[in-house]
Amino acid sequence: IEMSEGTLDETDMQVAREYLEMIQTEASRCKSITARLLDFARGQDGVRYPQDLCGIIREVLALVSHLGKYRNRKIHFECGDEPCIANVNSAEIKQVVLNLVTNSLESMDPGGVLEIHALARVDDVFVSFKDNGCGMSKEVIEKLFEPFFTKRKDGKGTGLGLSISHRIVTEHGGTIIPFSEGPGKGSIFQIQLPRK
Repeated sequence: IEMSEGTLDETDMQVAREYLEMIQTEASRCKSITARLLDFARGQDGVRYPQDLCGIIREVLALVSHLGKYRNRKIHFECGDEPCIANVNSAEIKQVVLNLVTNSLESMDPGGVLEIHALARVDDVFVSFKDNGCGMSKEVIEKLFEPFFTKRKDGKGTGLGLSISHRIVTEHGGTIIPFSEGPGKGSIFQIQLPRK
């Protein structure tokens, strides 16, 4: 794509470049996810490599930060002192992180805060997503990972995001655990993935 210097100032051109790079990155991710779905249908495992989960989370947050409907919510991300390396399929884990981040942001009113913490431990990597959103009842928590179950406030959810996320994390040998003290009290999702 050619951009004329006369029609855009330097700031606009830089923003356009960033958007184009994000589109290219996410198109590649979609291609990878499609290939993974085909592999899944054929019963093959996706390729996994040692990846830094902090880097994966930063990529997702960079994408989400450009979505206007979330600009009135804050995200605080902290990564431990050492890289959070785990043997994962990065496209799949990116999908899990994106599902959890967008679910948290959707659950919060303007001014809400999502806190993400990642920590490398001896045998695993631990990541928590804590929001101060609408929270969940015990009954909702029990059904969270069922396909087509959704409690999104806007009524637009498919109910597949958490079901797929649970399957991906489980297939990686990890766990995903939801917590909430009840409606109106926020939610926490904790993910544990083995390093090898």
